[in-house]
Amino acid sequence: MYSRQFCEPPEVLVQNGKAHFGSFCGVSPKTDIRGMRAPYAGIPVPSIISNLRIKSRLEYVFSLKDFIGLSQFYDFKAFGLGEIIFWNKENGKKYVYHTIMPPRRRFVPVLTTRGICACYRKSRFIKISWGRQHKHHALTFKVKGDNVRPNAEGYVYSPLQDEMHTDSLFVCPSPASSRCNATWISTMKVMGHVAINGENVNDSEGLGMMILNRAYYKFHSKSSTSYGIGNVNGKEIIFYIKTSNMDAADSDSYNSNVLIINGKQTALPPVYMTHPFGIDKNWIIQDTESMVDLTFTPLSVNSRTLNLIALRTSYYTMYGTFEGVLLDSNGEKIILKNFPGLLHKGMLRL
Repeated sequence: MYSRQFCEPPEVLVQNGKAHFGSFCGVSPKTDIRGMRAPYAGIPVPSIISNLRIKSRLEYVFSLKDFIGLSQFYDFKAFGLGEIIFWNKENGKKYVYHTIMPPRRRFVPVLTTRGICACYRKSRFIKISWGRQHKHHALTFKVKGDNVRPNAEGYVYSPLQDEMHTDSLFVCPSPASSRCNATWISTMKVMGHVAINGENVNDSEGLGMMILNRAYYKFHSKSSTSYGIGNVNGKEIIFYIKTSNMDAADSDSYNSNVLIINGKQTALPPVYMTHPFGIDKNWIIQDTESMVDLTFTPLSVNSRTLNLIALRTSYYTMYGTFEGVLLDSNGEKIILKNFPGLLHKGMLRL
């Protein structure tokens, strides 16, 4: 059976022009990947130029009693993009709010010990914060509607005493060792609520995960990511599975796919994600090690295309259910049926 060991995280990710590649249980103090030696075509250009190709993405996925959602921040150096999208689990209705943020020094922090990433516009207040020392992660938002969407506000936070809390760090070649792709994944139990048009609602329990990715991007990048988050037979289960054109050449040894069951981490093998009947139809997610055999059925799809001068981004964010089987590190089968989750398919041209 497939096996990939978790090690202790390094103090710094890049040292003397080379990255410390691997899968780590825990996380380094910083997700700083600057300083790679000649990351593009082996040409020793000044680091101030190659560092401009480093882009960051911060995500917060949550699942409460009535809602499941995803908040995202993209850091493109010159400007940033922010979005909050969530669905009502009962009727599948979606709520989407996005914003463009003007230039600032840095949108997504490199510190993992504590940090804040936020959009402070009155009509689009969205904030993700964390403090690892106290196992604290939080999402807060208050967004104004228009003629097609209502006002909405909510917050999601992780309790201090949290057995589901894990930190995983994956530092992978992208695709070769001259470039680096670092992903910090933190999972947790959560409490919180989402309120539409100021209605009074009580907090409910759920699960959440935060993902911070920083990488040397290609001029044209594509990725597909699935997020599973829920309960099966009393077990709390979260998984993160991704495939992209920036994956390591040796993806069996280096990838960021992970399964967490009741706070225990299992490294998953690389997968293939296909949608033979169309993007809005069934997706097939499989590996070659018989650890991942899933079908994702979209229930609601949100698509967006954005063109800004030299930047073009096009993506689909889907809410749906997973069916199939996962294996943990002990070989135990986890059978999923109507298991809630999200799938994100994106294309970025810089």
